[in-house]
Amino acid sequence: MATLIVYGPDNRTATKLVASVFDRPGQAEPVAVEKWLMQGGDIRQDPGMKEALQGFLKRHRVVKSLAHDVIFGCPHEEGIDYPEGEVCPHCLFWANLDRHTLEPKSPEVSLTAEQILTCLSRERTEQPLVTLAATDRHRDIMVEPFLQAVEIGLARAAAVTPEEADLFTYGVAFLAKWREPRAYPLFIRWLSLPGQGAFEIGGDTVTEWGPRLLASVCGGDLGPIKQLILNREADEFCRSMAVESLAVLAAWGEISREEVADYYLWLVREGLEREPGAVWDGVFNSSHSIEAAQVFAELERAEADELVDPTMDFAEALEEMKKSRPGWEFGLYQDGNPRFDDVAKETSWWACFSKSGFESRPKDDYWDKAWAAELAKLAKHEEAGPPVISVPYVASAKPGRNDPCSCGSGKKYKKCCGK
Repeated sequence: MATLIVYGPDNRTATKLVASVFDRPGQAEPVAVEKWLMQGGDIRQDPGMKEALQGFLKRHRVVKSLAHDVIFGCPHEEGIDYPEGEVCPHCLFWANLDRHTLEPKSPEVSLTAEQILTCLSRERTEQPLVTLAATDRHRDIMVEPFLQAVEIGLARAAAVTPEEADLFTYGVAFLAKWREPRAYPLFIRWLSLPGQGAFEIGGDTVTEWGPRLLASVCGGDLGPIKQLILNREADEFCRSMAVESLAVLAAWGEISREEVADYYLWLVREGLEREPGAVWDGVFNSSHSIEAAQVFAELERAEADELVDPTMDFAEALEEMKKSRPGWEFGLYQDGNPRFDDVAKETSWWACFSKSGFESRPKDDYWDKAWAAELAKLAKHEEAGPPVISVPYVASAKPGRNDPCSCGSGKKYKKCCGK
């Protein structure tokens, strides 16, 4: 077998090809190595190079070759073409970048926008933590490239490449973290794409991040979010994410719960089409999360009209809120929907970063923490005398909508098996 690796002055142009031949699996050192250099142009496109390579492979009776698509770094060799421990003076693109991992050697050292975009566009099996840290330190030069990356993703939604999709997703994550207002119309366009367009670009991040992304960049302008909720051409789950983004803003204290509850009441009375779908389910879940009990009477009418998921029990939800201390459900919702301020944490669940190839979402422990805090409060009241607040409702064996799902997915029950 032969391995074919290319090198170049940047991540686009290959000027050096190295072919290594191995005669058995697991062999540490190759039995033959050949190097070709080219001045000007791309060595991968040169007809003479292809002929020379075929001759080399034939001489060594190679039956299988493994070619790497990515450029593996600078074509010059440290200690040979330039002094050990120094930066190659000919290929400044690779300065402060590890040639094998494309990670910055130090996040504190200044990088170019092109270097960061290259790092975040490369297929990986481990999180690029150093790159993410470096990106956050270079906000001043990265906002515009990320806005452009999102524009490209939207323009190529049906034919986006894996590299473009990765860059799109990192772009929306950092723009949300930085609360960039210019990203707002782009996010609305993304979630307004017809059919499965939004998911073709962003995958599961639509439902995992959607509400907090919109809440992060809207800057208090709720008009576009409300337009998305009413946009019947958009995907129903994207519309549901827009519904929940208002609850998120209430959880962050940026709009009042009363304002959100009044809008939800308008939606169920006259704003939404009288057709079943995820938007109705989203109104129910969000109303429960912010304890908008006044919406439930209208939702019961919607249930009778078979507009919502029949597994959703309004009577049970109301009973839960009556038995719980006021603010209990809303407090859980606040804990479970923090501000979007840690891109490394937010991307840690991606399946490509799991050794098994499956998603490895970190488990949400906010329920356990909130329950422990409540028990501690009750213990203090018992020491001082009779409690002055009602005892929180203890859920039955059946998971509540905001409980972690028992299947182990890491999602809330209402977003997983409870759909």
